[in-house]
Amino acid sequence: MVIKPWLVSGGICLPTPSFLFHFPLEMITMAEVEMILNLIRYGESLKVIERSGWSLAGAQSKRIESVAEHSFGSVFSSILIAHHLKSIETEIDIEKVALMATLHDLPESITGDIARTKEFVENDELFKAKDLAERNAIKAILEPSGNAFSSLLQIWDEFILGESLESRVVRGADIIDMLIHARSLEESGTDSKSLHEFFESSRRTIELVNLKIVTGIYNKLFKEHTSKAVD
Repeated sequence: MVIKPWLVSGGICLPTPSFLFHFPLEMITMAEVEMILNLIRYGESLKVIERSGWSLAGAQSKRIESVAEHSFGSVFSSILIAHHLKSIETEIDIEKVALMATLHDLPESITGDIARTKEFVENDELFKAKDLAERNAIKAILEPSGNAFSSLLQIWDEFILGESLESRVVRGADIIDMLIHARSLEESGTDSKSLHEFFESSRRTIELVNLKIVTGIYNKLFKEHTSKAVD
């Protein structure tokens, strides 16, 4: 009888470690491994960078939301909105939407989170300074990898420009996820008045995004927020 290289555990056959980790390493260089690993580590750092706006607003929570958690919510919201648009026969690149949403906050692994207060949103110079700092950060992250990830830098630039449908979807989803988290904080006991600025300062971006589905979601969340404030 031929013995297969498997281990049996609890009735489940598992491959031996030597089989699990036997890959054709000669097909990829160590430089390529390190290049991709370094990029992944920028994403890892987002898990421990707190979203500064909640603390500035005095939101009471056992644990402040991290940038990575917000990024996941933005990606998920972006994909759902994009699929909705696709379902009503709107031409949209859903893969680009997902990539753009995943990348949009990556510069914050270097710059940290810059809260969008009402004063900040209404000041074009501050907006430009933030965009420049984040552009320098995303270049520092992606350019050392050479041409391999140049298309990702182009996608990030498209997001900042904010003119394409895909970028408008991601910008809208970015706001929607923030406001959904604000509503979660309200439901957990945070004073609605301390969170009102998040809703007010988002209005300008929602208008610029100019998508019915995004505006509809914003209006629903704003109504829930104002009802909570009255209660």
